Amino acid sequence: MTTMDHGSYETGRRKLDILGFAGRALGLAYHAMKMRSDRAALHEMPDHMLKDLGISRSDIDRYTSVRYALSHGERFDA
Repeated sequence: MTTMDHGSYETGRRKLDILGFAGRALGLAYHAMKMRSDRAALHEMPDHMLKDLGISRSDIDRYTSVRYALSHGERFDA
């Protein structure tokens, strides 16, 4: 019969403390500002440059949203 050492088992979840919360909040704020800047830069580009990137003008808001980034596995940790 074997025993498990429960003390060394790590679940992979981050500890929920005030520093972890603050770091995540700062990470989200940073990414929101970056996406807003990216969105403005893309809107300033002419249509032929957007076509070279493979997106249309109507796709800019979708590609620069937090929801799109989260659905494609981007992390917002500080």
